[in-house]
Amino acid sequence: MEPLWHLFFIIKVSALFFTTDNLQNIYAVTSDYKVVKYDSSGQLLHTFTNKSLGQPTSLDVSNPMKLMLYYKNFSTIVWLDNTLSEIAETQLAPIGIIQSPVACLSQDGNFWVYDEADQRLKKFDNQLHLIKDGTALQNFSDLPIQSFQLKEENQQLYLSDTSQGIFVFDQYGSFSNKIALKGITDFQVENNQLFYQKENKIQSYNFKTVETTSVTLPDSAMYFRIEAHFIYLLQQEQIAVYPY
Repeated sequence: MEPLWHLFFIIKVSALFFTTDNLQNIYAVTSDYKVVKYDSSGQLLHTFTNKSLGQPTSLDVSNPMKLMLYYKNFSTIVWLDNTLSEIAETQLAPIGIIQSPVACLSQDGNFWVYDEADQRLKKFDNQLHLIKDGTALQNFSDLPIQSFQLKEENQQLYLSDTSQGIFVFDQYGSFSNKIALKGITDFQVENNQLFYQKENKIQSYNFKTVETTSVTLPDSAMYFRIEAHFIYLLQQEQIAVYPY
């Protein structure tokens, strides 16, 4: 049965992309490359700007106390606290990571990058010591991986490639399997399910049953997020929030 949608509130913001944390805070990367944070009711809390690094590529808020803002064009990570104050800046080029389109925070406080040069997932600590050196992906794919998104959830890693699907790895960066869901650039993993958008529907892939279900979105959207009992939609010049 399709849910009955009722608009909760709207945040007026021109965002390139956005995300949410498990406290239902909302983070948007704006068209002028700012990071803005809103609370669960849509009130503006904090702002961060570093225009010298250009456009941020991704923002990982899986730990609300330590945010990972990644700039792929400079192979640079900026670490922020919960007030969006800069804690540190980590440059990857000095350790040989110069082609990494995606990066994510690990649940143990370290971080993963996909080294496109040798097609491996690599895990580093905050002192840039290599902790894990994953399996070479050319052993499992005939084509180079064109990665769009990297996430860690429940001690597994998920790497998307629009032409090949979602590559799944264990907590050591070793290849586990591939999910044949193609054309996905943005996805979310929650409660043994992988959520992604297809046209005006939320598709949900169940890892255990290998079944896909769908729910029609309440309105058109460029991106969506599900957090607790809410769905967040990125639309033109705004983020709309609905109970879900």
